[in-house]
Amino acid sequence: MLNLELLADPVHYKGWKRVGVHLLLILGIFLLVISTYIPWFLYPNPALNYPFITYAGPVLRDSLSIILQYYLLVYLFSNYWKKPFILILGLCAYYVILFSFYYYASHVVKYYFGLSDDYTGSINHFEKMSYLKALFHIGTFYHLLFIIERAFYPLAVKLLVEIYRRQVRNVRLQQQYTSLELDFLKSQLNPHFLFNVLNSIYALTEEESPRAAQIVERLSTMMRYSLYETADALVPLNKELLFIRDYVDLELLRSAKRLQLKTEYPVEVDETLQIAPFILITFIENSFKHGVQSTAQKSWITIKIIIDDYYLSLHISNSKPAKPLDGLGGLGLSNVKKRLAILYPGHKLIIKEDLIQYEVKLQLPLHNK
Repeated sequence: MLNLELLADPVHYKGWKRVGVHLLLILGIFLLVISTYIPWFLYPNPALNYPFITYAGPVLRDSLSIILQYYLLVYLFSNYWKKPFILILGLCAYYVILFSFYYYASHVVKYYFGLSDDYTGSINHFEKMSYLKALFHIGTFYHLLFIIERAFYPLAVKLLVEIYRRQVRNVRLQQQYTSLELDFLKSQLNPHFLFNVLNSIYALTEEESPRAAQIVERLSTMMRYSLYETADALVPLNKELLFIRDYVDLELLRSAKRLQLKTEYPVEVDETLQIAPFILITFIENSFKHGVQSTAQKSWITIKIIIDDYYLSLHISNSKPAKPLDGLGGLGLSNVKKRLAILYPGHKLIIKEDLIQYEVKLQLPLHNK
């Protein structure tokens, strides 16, 4: 009994669908071969008076020969069409395999199905020669030619189906491309609108609340960097450090009254040095999140970034509140660890905490243009 739950599963359904396609193909090949033997079935030779099983012999032989070479040719051209030398060797092997099957199948048709010879003369041809002699005999190709020719019918059907699938796939890709293009245009429009709003807020608050205006200005600079300058896998280190400075200054503006902040940045940064964007900021964000924003008490943070011989060292320590937040870092820290493992497999990361502080030490190699 067919399990309907398996068919409801898309993965199992696709598996059943592939099996159905192959069964339909095999059935079509059998029908194709039977159609070529219709004169035998409709107009049997009264003098020979062959039973039905005798006619079934060559049908099975030819059908299985076509099925065998169909899958061989599909495998060869699907995997090695860009490698002509291997393809030529594969086609030679294909001919040997096809000949071997047809050579021995012709003997089976004669001795087990009772057919002395068929209309191609294949049985007598192969019976007169040894395997090796028949393999290289010029007449063998003639006897195999009609079998090889019939194999191209299912191959042609497969080719037409593949062309149709490619056309459908191209139409879908074009539709997806158009949709992505529209989304991209929207994404270009929305940031411009947001920057205009930020500029308006900055103009309104500049005189009445200079501190708020500074926050808006820093935020606008950070957003512009995030949106327009971090699309590549690597960014200039000096720009990434400037982004970190802006973020730290922004947090300092928010919590200057209760935060004791110490920072140390490189004095000069080689413009050729590059780093993956946003690889450091997560640790700095966590220091503010867990050291400042989770408590109303006074707190402290120390941030030190050092560059030494194409290596960057980041050292962050921050106070630990009396009632710390559950889970240090959460999803952001998990993601940055995965990025570090992929982008900087030789990095060193140490995260520690005790009763009074959190501490992070990171060392990674820098890229050079």
